[in-house]
Amino acid sequence: MRGLVTLGASLVLPMALALVLPSCGPSDDEGGCKDNLRPGDLVITEVFADYAAPTGGTGADEGKEWFEVYNASDRPIELEGVKISHGRPDGSTRPKEHVVAFATIAPGQYLTLGNSTKDLLPAYVDYGFSADLGDFFNTDGGRLELRCGTSLIDAADYQNVRSGRSRELTAGQPPDYTLNDEQANWCEAKDTEFETNNFGTPGQESDCRPIVIGQCTDGNGSRAAVPPSVGQLVITEVMPGPGAVGATVGEWFEAKATAEFDLNGVGLDRAGDTTVNPDIITSPDCIHVTAGSYVVFAKSADSTMNNLPAGSVKGTFRFTLVAGSVASPGDVKIVHDGTVIDAITWTKSTAAKALQLDPDLVDPVSNDSPSNFCDATTPYGAMYGSPARQDLGTPGGENTQCNLLPPAGMCDAGGTLRPIVKPAAGQLVITEFLANPAGTTDTVREWVEIKNTGATPFDLNGLTIGRASGTGTPFNSGACVSVAGGAFGLWARSADPAMNGMLPAPDATYAIALVDSNGDIEIRDGATVLDATAWTTGIASGLTRQLDPDSTTAGMNDNASAAPWCPGTTAYGDNTNKGTPKAANVQCP
Repeated sequence: MRGLVTLGASLVLPMALALVLPSCGPSDDEGGCKDNLRPGDLVITEVFADYAAPTGGTGADEGKEWFEVYNASDRPIELEGVKISHGRPDGSTRPKEHVVAFATIAPGQYLTLGNSTKDLLPAYVDYGFSADLGDFFNTDGGRLELRCGTSLIDAADYQNVRSGRSRELTAGQPPDYTLNDEQANWCEAKDTEFETNNFGTPGQESDCRPIVIGQCTDGNGSRAAVPPSVGQLVITEVMPGPGAVGATVGEWFEAKATAEFDLNGVGLDRAGDTTVNPDIITSPDCIHVTAGSYVVFAKSADSTMNNLPAGSVKGTFRFTLVAGSVASPGDVKIVHDGTVIDAITWTKSTAAKALQLDPDLVDPVSNDSPSNFCDATTPYGAMYGSPARQDLGTPGGENTQCNLLPPAGMCDAGGTLRPIVKPAAGQLVITEFLANPAGTTDTVREWVEIKNTGATPFDLNGLTIGRASGTGTPFNSGACVSVAGGAFGLWARSADPAMNGMLPAPDATYAIALVDSNGDIEIRDGATVLDATAWTTGIASGLTRQLDPDSTTAGMNDNASAAPWCPGTTAYGDNTNKGTPKAANVQCP
């Protein structure tokens, strides 16, 4: 219930007026307050620092920030002359101030003060201080103080600000000016929506339940929270670069529980985080997990925003996950009371694909090695983009098997490790390529065909398709990717038939772009060039350049602009382009 408030020339209730009239006025120590206020007569009970815009609206905080005070005395209190100050908790900024003109709070009631002018007050705000206190802080917290002269009546810090959610003092005890000194007695508003997309209880008792550090409530009442021990939460998956939604709401990581415990008090952190402390998971209820279950931690718990399964998020974090590189690895860790429960690092990740731990290696030692992770392949969440696609990952579920790389120089041939077989000199010949696809962007439809001109098979593992300038990345595969004697092999920009024009199944993929004119292709084994071809003229759109089948040697295919090369004539796949991928070429004229 909102307290009795008197503003400007409005009338107070007769009973309250009678109680106010005997006031003797301020003492010298109170420095201008009309009422005789003692420390604790007023208690700061709620702060709303970051307005969330409704759909289609703007998120400007002007006129939407507010805080709430409670009259903890046994009499009406006139606020005239009370000095409000607002700054940083550590005093790093000079506080901004406002002196209350005229307002009264009945005993045991609340008053809401906001950054509005008195003629533009929202319905839930009782008194406006305009812009005098500056913007409330959305990061690193703020401090509000109420003073009469040099006498401090109450002060409170607000931390962990989230858009659209107030910070409330617990309703577990009557509001008290010592109670609000402890951050553990504050919580985030969750249930009461005072304006669309914005939650809090301005002018009313808080709906915040107390959080007692180390305690939580289950069906049997309050009990001690049981934290995980080292290694009992194993980080199994991380999404640094979501595609369906923005990183500010779509980043997440996952861990598997190997024992039964509570998440209450567990912290989420990373070494490269700009904040000093971990993000602690807090709840009055026990967040209990059982052995074998997967838990998801995310930037946002809102399933309408984060593209994650409803109810899957067990805790949120504020830091940013990074893509990772050798020079600047990505990292994330789970801690409790200063002890690291588990941590991982990674040196690369792919946009819109989670990085996931092989399900056969779910333990806190194996996940220390980035080589035991791979890109996810399972779609989840909303469709987006054109052509339509989904992000890849298994949030809250078991990961798919990784195709982990065997030891260097080895590959897996149907479950048996063997040495990689390299092509002999002249055995690998470039026979066809599509450098200028029709129908869509080059990035998904380009391809290169090679032929094994020998009688024995060789492997594509470790070979690089690139340019004479030295670009290109080796093709890495745990499985042996062999090209039989006399057969064709196909390298493609995309292995997805819906994207690559319905090619026959490619044997390998590559990332370099082929150019439409004055281009070249090299296939290398380390620094050794196995075969190369170049062209100086433009490549016609939608037509491959193919080598005459009578000239399939590494010595006759050097100049793709002239004979024995010619344009492809046979439509394939979705009939957008012409050529004979992974098949014998048509005789050139």
